[in-house]
Amino acid sequence: MERFYVSIAAVSEEPAPLLKDNSKCFIEKLIPYRDRIVFLLGGYWGLMKYIADYALEKGFTVVFILPSNPPTMPPNTKNSVIIQTDLGFQSRSTVMCKSGDVLVAMGGRIGSLLEILLAYDYAKPVIVVKSGYETDKIPACFGEHIDARRKARIVMVENGCAAAEKVINIMNERELLKEKICV
Repeated sequence: MERFYVSIAAVSEEPAPLLKDNSKCFIEKLIPYRDRIVFLLGGYWGLMKYIADYALEKGFTVVFILPSNPPTMPPNTKNSVIIQTDLGFQSRSTVMCKSGDVLVAMGGRIGSLLEILLAYDYAKPVIVVKSGYETDKIPACFGEHIDARRKARIVMVENGCAAAEKVINIMNERELLKEKICV
């Protein structure tokens, strides 16, 4: 069974309780798939740290694609992979979005907005979790597609549990598509 890479866009500041709750529910719903799902994060601070710590504790593999001179280094554990780059924050986001099979925006500001646009441009599905942050504006402004090319679908969900369900659906759809192609 192939691995499924979930890029996560998350605010770099101390998260509000709602974001922590959404992240926890998101990870818990995906536990049955932890041998298959790999999380990609662009750092280890703010909400990203909270997500990483909880995912690592629950046995997920977490890949950190770090910008040059990151404010904090992630833990070096058996299920963490640390990729130190000499890239700026925006360039590291490009690597993260290109590498993922889907992007989940858990709530964020300009960095997360950029990651949504990058994932869309790479034809990666985007799931935006309602958070009260600027990321909520993307689906409200553009709908399911950012432009006429319709490269990927953008969906807004109410919480982290719903985001996990969408990830599972996308993962299963991709598996079914591969099976049809191989038959």
